[in-house]
Amino acid sequence: MFINREKELASLRKLKNSGKFEMAVVYGRRRVGKTALLKQFSQEMESIFFVSDEVNEKMMLRNFSEVVLEHFGQKDTLSPFESWEKAIRFVGTKAKEKRLLLVIDEYPYLVNASSYFPSLLQRLIDHELLETKLYLVLCGSSVSFMESEVLGSRSPLFGRRTAQIRVEPFTYREASLFFPELSNEEKITAYGILGGIPQYLQKWNQHLPYTENIANNFLDTSAYLYAEPRFLLRQELREPSLYNTIIESIAQGATRLNEISTRVGEPNDKTAKYIATLLNLNILGREVPVTEKNTSRKAIYYIRDNLFKFWYTFVFPNLSLIETGMTEELLNKKIADGLSKYLGLAFENICREYLSHKSVRGELPFRITKLGKWWGKNPATKKEEEIDLLGLGDSQVIIGECKWANARVGVGELERLREKGSLIACEDRIFVIFSKRGFTADLEELAARDASVYLVTLDDLFA
Repeated sequence: MFINREKELASLRKLKNSGKFEMAVVYGRRRVGKTALLKQFSQEMESIFFVSDEVNEKMMLRNFSEVVLEHFGQKDTLSPFESWEKAIRFVGTKAKEKRLLLVIDEYPYLVNASSYFPSLLQRLIDHELLETKLYLVLCGSSVSFMESEVLGSRSPLFGRRTAQIRVEPFTYREASLFFPELSNEEKITAYGILGGIPQYLQKWNQHLPYTENIANNFLDTSAYLYAEPRFLLRQELREPSLYNTIIESIAQGATRLNEISTRVGEPNDKTAKYIATLLNLNILGREVPVTEKNTSRKAIYYIRDNLFKFWYTFVFPNLSLIETGMTEELLNKKIADGLSKYLGLAFENICREYLSHKSVRGELPFRITKLGKWWGKNPATKKEEEIDLLGLGDSQVIIGECKWANARVGVGELERLREKGSLIACEDRIFVIFSKRGFTADLEELAARDASVYLVTLDDLFA
């Protein structure tokens, strides 16, 4: 099932219509849908689609030869190419007079097998391929490799790419297209658990309650998602045990470097290096109060990927219960008791996406230049205060509160938000409250009279 990706397809089509040599670099984390995107696009033109694998150079070249020669109907008449130079030249010759798409998927595997390939490709582009109509796409799941060894200034291919597309997970609105029959609350629940990875979203059965989906996908030892985070870490990292401990520590509430280091029992400098790797993989995120510089020592770390967050919150700490068959107790007690709090944090991120989307479209009173959380000391009470969402403009601010609770939000919540808002040095404040269950009549009447107060329901989030 292929859903959305219209922006990415438009970028690929733009290059297709140029009629000259193009080299696009497509990359993003595993499972994000890069291959599906390129397969969808490749249906629009004559194309050769080669998927590299973890094999040696001889086998890789043989596999490539087979795909190319079969495409041109010459598999039985020509021998496999003797070198990569001859193989790429052959494809370039075929693209002399007609548009031809060559996709090399999992490109890092090819370079691992043939380390000289980038230099060879650079030479062929400069001296031969620029005179052809070849449309070359290099695709990879190792984000660090693609950014340094393909896009980076030290790469032989630096300056040769004509476009780069980083494929990101779906937003909550895009992910909801996978569940057209679910209520908005159910869509948020599914997205809060799975995130925006297409392959994960397809595992959710919209005809079953969320409890059965959790049981089927996470509490069954044979289920795909039960082993997915461990499998991904093993693919990407050499020492998954310490990474596991770091992620679990964050899932259980340790958010600052000192707290995480204490929990995992490692010095700060070592922990920081491991965290940096997880940041690069987009598994973790780092955030500072939105009014602070990025170098602020107030930084906290969080699990950015929803599936990892759910897995390390509920599955990883309870593996022994799952593997001994005590899944009913886990589902009905630990997960049932903790899910609302867990989804509250996911709801905050959805509300942030909503504000960002509205700002880009010019549908807010002002353009937000910086959006995030805020936390700091209240000088009057000497207590730590937190604002869920703070959007900064040139001379205005948006102060937001996100309520994932089963009660309607009333005027008292607005008053508390105004008190917290007084800590922000700006007189022109707009207050936005998001609510799972809606609002009391008196708050709705107040908001109708006060242009500085906005109330957002779940229906508004998906409108």
